[in-house]
Amino acid sequence: MADSGMTWWQAVPAICTAAALLFVPGYILARGLGARGFGGAAMAPLASCGLVGVAGILGGLAHISWSVWLLAGFTIACTAAAWVLRRIAYRKATPLRETKGPVWLNWIVMVASLAIAAKVITGRLLPAMGGPDSFGQVFDNIFHLNAIKYILETGNASTLNLGNLASGGHGVSLYPSVWHSIAALVAQLASVNVFVAENTLTVAVAALLWPFACICLVRGILGPRVLPTVVAGILSAGFWIFPYQLLQWGPLFPNTLSYSILPLALLVVAGLCGRLREPVADTFTLSMMLLVGIAALFLTQPNGFSALLAFSVPILAGSWLRVFAAGIRARKGTRYALFTVLWGLAAIVALLVIWTALVLGFDTWKPSRSLPTAVKDVLTGGLLGGRFTWLASLLAAAGLLVILAKRRGWWMIGSMAVAGGLYVVAAYLPTGPVRQFLIGSWYQDPYRLAGLVPLFTIVLACVGVDGAASALTAAIRWLAARTLHRFQDALVHPATTVRAAGGLLALVVVASVLVPLSMQANHKGLDEVSAKIRTSWSWTPGWVVSADEYKLMQRLDKDVPADAVIGVDPFNGGSLAYAVSGRKVSQYHLTPAPSASVSLVAKDLATAAPGSATCRAAAKANIRYVLDFGSFYMLQFPQARMYPSFVNIKDSSTLKLVDQQGAAKLYKVVGC
Repeated sequence: MADSGMTWWQAVPAICTAAALLFVPGYILARGLGARGFGGAAMAPLASCGLVGVAGILGGLAHISWSVWLLAGFTIACTAAAWVLRRIAYRKATPLRETKGPVWLNWIVMVASLAIAAKVITGRLLPAMGGPDSFGQVFDNIFHLNAIKYILETGNASTLNLGNLASGGHGVSLYPSVWHSIAALVAQLASVNVFVAENTLTVAVAALLWPFACICLVRGILGPRVLPTVVAGILSAGFWIFPYQLLQWGPLFPNTLSYSILPLALLVVAGLCGRLREPVADTFTLSMMLLVGIAALFLTQPNGFSALLAFSVPILAGSWLRVFAAGIRARKGTRYALFTVLWGLAAIVALLVIWTALVLGFDTWKPSRSLPTAVKDVLTGGLLGGRFTWLASLLAAAGLLVILAKRRGWWMIGSMAVAGGLYVVAAYLPTGPVRQFLIGSWYQDPYRLAGLVPLFTIVLACVGVDGAASALTAAIRWLAARTLHRFQDALVHPATTVRAAGGLLALVVVASVLVPLSMQANHKGLDEVSAKIRTSWSWTPGWVVSADEYKLMQRLDKDVPADAVIGVDPFNGGSLAYAVSGRKVSQYHLTPAPSASVSLVAKDLATAAPGSATCRAAAKANIRYVLDFGSFYMLQFPQARMYPSFVNIKDSSTLKLVDQQGAAKLYKVVGC
């Protein structure tokens, strides 16, 4: 095996480090902004990602190396500024109403629900990933691993510059850097390599942050109620499409982080629009946190920001209708109605302008499902032809009925319709300007859009469970009022100790029943996606990087000087030499295409004569070594064959073999 044999128990400190980076800086800032209790905890990951993203940009501009000290200093500075702003705005802040019920019980339920979800997710994810220092040998991971190494080597964690790694430029080249910046801090603080840092951050995001965010959104919407909170945690671990599939497809690590903090950003928007039962924070804190959340989503992966815009439409539309209707009922006159219409139109124009700016020119994905099939995918959870998530879908249908019966909470149905509609567009709608406008900011990728469907499926499912529990409780009280007159008051107004005992009992019973039921309902889909992850993270049959190739890359620093560049074919895994050894390579990702100089060298170096144009190009690119990993390619694209002088090298007067591990070979340029 090429890995070090590190166990997941040995990786626990790194996982804890990743979790601390996701929660602690943001919690400090949230407290400075005035958030307390549940609100402070709920805002923490959103604020942490915002702090990391902005600190990375400022550090890059000021030429300050990326480190935990930069993040800590920026966190303290922002918290101090937030405290001052809070003092200025204090008189205008609206006091929060107190949460009903024992606070300790609410926290026990939240922590227990999170622990259940984390156990279920890690039970699936860790065996599928193999060891902490294995890695997904799939397309995007070449860039992700090299990007973490780039931040560690250069000290530059700026979103404004990270794109230079792929493009080979030196100016402004945008690429969202939050995920890579946090992974680099994990590597620094836990003293682990980039592979362990990547995997431990992945575990922290998938097993802790995602279920935590779902639990917080559901608690904010429905209040600190035991059943919905527990159900939110359990269901968050049961969807094969997210987070599991996005971790294998790509892998889309920044997307996974962005989608995992998305529920917290929606919590802020819903709070500002008065759509929450649970007090999160006052208007000032929520307004400031919305700005932080926008920065967090945009600098983590703009797909999350686009999703926030899309999901906010039903919330904002509902708020506008409520304001307009209230004005009509109060007979505030034509001027008020006209003003309301104008600011509504202004909001629509602003949304369209921002939305249009986010649309990208990618048109790779084509429709793959019929309209009825795509709609069925959304209703059953069998997205992209995968296995049904029937338990969550049935509970979500119950939630839909509850909302229709109570005629309250329409925005949740609207947001679910948005998530499902965007997926249907990606899966069904033919290519063209309409499709590009609606889903262009997601690269028109149905996988990215399918990953959004579970969120409001979970929300509606929790509404369904809460509605059923409320109906059952009301029925019991109604029956008791007619049969058990002696206990009527105790049933209608139970003592605190009785409510707490009932809550703990409900927690245990629901977890005992729903966890195995959910796993049984979803095991086929989870088994299939686990197998995909296991294959992607496997050294057998080697995929892009075999065990021999990895071992050779581990000792490149012994033969290759730090300033030299190694010529590689990125399609056979050679680009990962940078992530493994820190030595520079001619291309750090499969895209974009190589520069003209590198292209010439890759084509003719093996047969080049001294003084030739090829040798001059090699000198210009500083290519002094070549890594030959053969013609086993990740993708059988025509571009993979643009590097004949870097693949299957035979006798050459220009290249001298200096190291070999099995079929993997390192050559030195000697004939130019």
